[in-house]
Amino acid sequence: FKSDDVVIMTFPKCGTTWMQEIIWTMRNKLDFDTAKKVALKFKAPFLDMDSLHPPEEPHYPELEADFKKRHPQGDPINDGLYIDIVDNTKSPRTIKTHMPFDLLNQSLPDTCKVVYVARNPRDACVSYYHHARLIKSSGFTGDFNKYLEFWTKDLVVQGPFWQHVHQGWKKRDHPNVLFIFYEDLKQDVMSQLRRINDFLGTNLTEEELLKVSDHTSFNSMKKNTAINHTAGAVAAGAFKKGEGEFVRKGTTGDWRNYFTSELEPKFQAWMDKWDHMAKDVPFKYEL
Repeated sequence: FKSDDVVIMTFPKCGTTWMQEIIWTMRNKLDFDTAKKVALKFKAPFLDMDSLHPPEEPHYPELEADFKKRHPQGDPINDGLYIDIVDNTKSPRTIKTHMPFDLLNQSLPDTCKVVYVARNPRDACVSYYHHARLIKSSGFTGDFNKYLEFWTKDLVVQGPFWQHVHQGWKKRDHPNVLFIFYEDLKQDVMSQLRRINDFLGTNLTEEELLKVSDHTSFNSMKKNTAINHTAGAVAAGAFKKGEGEFVRKGTTGDWRNYFTSELEPKFQAWMDKWDHMAKDVPFKYEL
């Protein structure tokens, strides 16, 4: 990592995309034209995607073409296409990762700034369920009951959830770490944008922060194909057609529509199992 990098670290489906767009926009002088034209995977590249990409699945054509320009004889599967994107992104870089601190270079967060976004596990579970249904490579076709089995056994990708979150929580007082709750961002986006502004030293005015808020609102991001790339991902064979969208709902409390009286004890047993970590993190489950 470089000293002027900003790493956005989250467990999957916890506000990653939202924070990527917020931070890229704030660090690039509110360049909304570029923000609407350039895909998020180039603006804030995904550090660990090579480890998640099935070798038999084709890459997005624009990513492969970009890689081949730099490495005519290279193999995007074996040579690390996504790492290459990160390496070739001009400074100052904004980098996305779903890996926790323990799986990254131990110089973090001393080397550069890290923004950790955490979302309550009930809504994160529901959102991840829909994502698992959407992406072809997951191979998941079951219902929410089945997905909850994987979740409560800590068998979802990048799990266990509580180990991931707790690593971020433990470092929340480090001067190079900003720990943000997704629910706080939903409840009062401006106060959180001010925190980010202070943390990054971007020195944006209140009026400029209002513009960032508008640009990164749920409705705005859902309409922006540089962010909500569902159609392109379906065309590329990465997403299944008819399983919803990448930018889906963005709410807090949707878990109530999924956690039946039958499922609740199973989830609570999982919470109890991780209570030694869960009790420390003050999540909000309703707004």
